[in-house]
Amino acid sequence: MSDLFKPSHIDEFPVSALSSVRYLFSDLDDTITTYGRLLPETYQTICDLESAGIKVVIVTGSSAGWCNCIARMWPIYAVIGEGGAFYMLSHGVNKPLMTREFVPSKERDDFLAYLAVTRNDLLRKFPWLSLSSDQFARVYDIAVELESVFSQQSKAHPELLFEVVDYLQSKGLNTKVSSIHINATLGSWDKLTSTKALTSEQLGMELTDILEESAFIGDSLNDEVMFGFFKYSIGVANVRKYKTTLNCAPKWITNGERGVGFAEFAQLLLKGQFRN
Repeated sequence: MSDLFKPSHIDEFPVSALSSVRYLFSDLDDTITTYGRLLPETYQTICDLESAGIKVVIVTGSSAGWCNCIARMWPIYAVIGEGGAFYMLSHGVNKPLMTREFVPSKERDDFLAYLAVTRNDLLRKFPWLSLSSDQFARVYDIAVELESVFSQQSKAHPELLFEVVDYLQSKGLNTKVSSIHINATLGSWDKLTSTKALTSEQLGMELTDILEESAFIGDSLNDEVMFGFFKYSIGVANVRKYKTTLNCAPKWITNGERGVGFAEFAQLLLKGQFRN
C-alpha cells in the first residue's frame, strides 16, 4: 500500500462536520453508479439529501448527453460534465436548463474540428481501441474505453495504456484517467477549476469560503485534485484499486463500494442533519 494512501475509516468521520455539510460534490461513475447502473437505494439517498436541504453537485467525466438528462431529471443542484468542460443546472420544474460552457463561442468550431481529426488519427494508430458508447453524445472530449486497452495488454505489451495516453498528449490534448475511460481534451479545465467557477458564478461564494460546509466523494485517479482540495474528502471502497497510484488520497473511506458506499456516506450526513 502506498504511504500516501492512509484514509481513515468512515466511522471516524467527525460528527460536528456531518451536521454542518450543506454541499455534497460527487463523482458519478463507480461512485454513484454501480457497474453502470443506478441502484434504487442510491437514488433514494440523493432524493433524501435534497429534501434535507443539502445541495448535491455531480462532478463527472460523463458526456453532455448524460449530464443534460441528469440535470433535468435528478433532484440535484447542478452537474459538471466532461471533466469540467461545462456545468448545467435547472432553476426548477418547467424552467429552462442553464448551461455554462468554458470554451469561448468564437473558438468552438476550431476546437471541435481538431478533436474530430485527432479522434480519427487515434483510431487509425490503435485500431483495436473502442471509444465510449456515449461518444456520440460528447461535445468537448474524446473518451476511450479502458477495457479495450486492458484487453490488448499482455506480458509482452504491458504499457499500452501509457502508449495511448502519450499519443494523445503528443497531439496537444490534456488527459485524465477515470475508472472506465481515458478522457482527452484540448481544454485546460479539470474537476476542481470548474467546481470553483460554479460556486463563484452561481452561489456567489468562493469554494474556499464554503469548505467547512462541503464534502467530496469519489473513486478514481481523476478525483485526485478534489481529494487533495477538500477538507472532507471521501473515497468509496473501490478507490483502493488506485492505492498505489493516487498522489492525493481521500481522507476517509467507506465500507461499501460504488453506489452502496455513496449511500452509506449519504446516510451518515442525513443522520447528522437531524442532530441539529
